[in-house]
Amino acid sequence: MTTARADGPEPGENEELLVERTDDAPRRSRGELRTDLVATSVELVIATVLTSAVFLLLYQRIEADTSDTTLVMPFMNDAAMHWPYWLSQAFGWTALLWSWVTVMLGLAVSGRSPDWLTISPARMERLHRSTSLTTIVLIFAHALVLSWDPADPNLAGSFIPWMYSHPPGRFGVALGVIAFWLAIPLGLSFYLRRRIGPRTWRIAHRFVIVVYILGVWHTLLWGTNVWFDGWVRWLLWALQIPVAVLLVARLLAPARRGERLPLRLSELRQRWSGGTLARLGGRLVAVLAAVALVVVVVTGSIGGRDREDYDRTPAETGHEHEH
Repeated sequence: MTTARADGPEPGENEELLVERTDDAPRRSRGELRTDLVATSVELVIATVLTSAVFLLLYQRIEADTSDTTLVMPFMNDAAMHWPYWLSQAFGWTALLWSWVTVMLGLAVSGRSPDWLTISPARMERLHRSTSLTTIVLIFAHALVLSWDPADPNLAGSFIPWMYSHPPGRFGVALGVIAFWLAIPLGLSFYLRRRIGPRTWRIAHRFVIVVYILGVWHTLLWGTNVWFDGWVRWLLWALQIPVAVLLVARLLAPARRGERLPLRLSELRQRWSGGTLARLGGRLVAVLAAVALVVVVVTGSIGGRDREDYDRTPAETGHEHEH
């Protein structure tokens, strides 16, 4: 059983102490889950209000014929008929916001806490857990509501990769579906950490950042509200910079002693192994990604389409699915 030292745990070792094996581990895990579900229910009320506001905004833009979506899919200009699509889009934006918050909290709590941070690591960890659960619920709602859209009423397409044939394309939708199915076990693994062990839990939990990247990629490829160049797409890119910076800080100065790499080349050679190479590679990729994000945002090379290439045409009687 893992026990704490007399002088207290090293920063970053709290997660290892959390996974200590005790006789009452199942009961403690259930208690933590109940507490987090209460916090999640409060967050869902806030998320519902925000989702409703986004839905009304999207609906109003369709009614005013100013929505970018109708440039990509002209048949969508009947707001009343396609309300599930707009509601799904609203849930998607709220889910993306919550996923950004939970990733930021996770990166902050897993590294060395800066002196200026007033919120305690324990409080950040609880928020990280509740926002993770809220994100899963919002992603589920995003996918489920989309399956009611008369343009392509397909429940399987919302939950099975590459089954959804609705434009702008299958690949973008598949990324979101894969992210959803990965988010469930990774988000719930915290409550099984005492059963699966600290090492397995830590390794699995690191893939949360992959889920987040898939979600952002899904939005950039399939989100018709960010399909074109503009401030919304630019803001979506810009919001990824603090995520990348926190990730780089987490990797370059890990809280856990075993993850730290020596700065001197002679010491690094003595510790050379496959794990050392992987850590060096991860740090290099994170730094390059952060630099690339800054370049994209500063130069405005955000990869959006040009509105002039799309004509706002009257509603069509039907549409062809992508095959």
